[in-house]
Amino acid sequence: MLWVNIRRVVRSGVVSFLRNGFVSLASIFVMTMTLAIIGSLMFLNGIVGDFVSYVQDKVDVNVYFVPNASEGDIFDLTESIKNLPEVSYVEYTNRETVLQNFRERHQDDQLTLQALDELADNPFGATISIKAKEPSQYEGIAQFLGDRTVTPSNEPFIESINYTQNKAVIDQLERLTTYVQRFGYVVIFLFALASIMITFNTLRLAIYTAREEISVMRLMGASNGYIRGPFIVEGVLYGIISGVIALALFFPLTFLLRDATVNTLGVDIFSLYLGQLFLFVLTLIGIGALLGAISSFLAVRKYLSV
Repeated sequence: MLWVNIRRVVRSGVVSFLRNGFVSLASIFVMTMTLAIIGSLMFLNGIVGDFVSYVQDKVDVNVYFVPNASEGDIFDLTESIKNLPEVSYVEYTNRETVLQNFRERHQDDQLTLQALDELADNPFGATISIKAKEPSQYEGIAQFLGDRTVTPSNEPFIESINYTQNKAVIDQLERLTTYVQRFGYVVIFLFALASIMITFNTLRLAIYTAREEISVMRLMGASNGYIRGPFIVEGVLYGIISGVIALALFFPLTFLLRDATVNTLGVDIFSLYLGQLFLFVLTLIGIGALLGAISSFLAVRKYLSV
């Protein structure tokens, strides 16, 4: 009996969906726009996430040692840093490589190179580059290094640490990530609310046209759930179809914007879409069906007092 009632409710909802052609098209159009905006925010979140990851990969803490620092002491410190749980990796660069890299960067500055050649010894010390697992962990690493700027015999060891210069970039990255997430949540909530209100009104019109049918069903003893069911099915159909349309629109759109996003942001938006297609399908169709069901439920409950 339960299965028979379910089939009747679904069939009634489909018939109502097809019968109310104009109302159905209006609801689908509104929900498609809402889901397209939600999908766009998902793209924005993915693009910003990839960009932040790219910048984070470029941010590190560099430690510059005094020229006469012992390699043995440097290696001991490097091993201690590697053992820190916050550290992802440590890269050591010896004095000769630092000098060579400096010459390559200033190969067009002959005055600087001539002044360097006049020096009797290599003026540069070795360096190590430290990459943390998370941007927020650089401060702890900097504090660890700050206690080791001199050797146990109180001789100069670390000349400088560039954490202070990079701290502003690290803080901005953390704030950017937080702001983008909050912005996305707020916009999604607002458009979801707007979609519920508009779909609610369009479904209220459909329910109003079926008021005589509902009255007959109530006189015959139909339960509240049985009366609500077809309208909820109708709302779910609106959401599913809207989600499918939004997904179909994103395919050519992301393909056309592919070169632009690669050239400006270094992110292939088309590959991002294909790589997360399952997530997009699940999110857009799921949200669409949920919005339609909620709108239908509220419309029946508020205006028909079922």
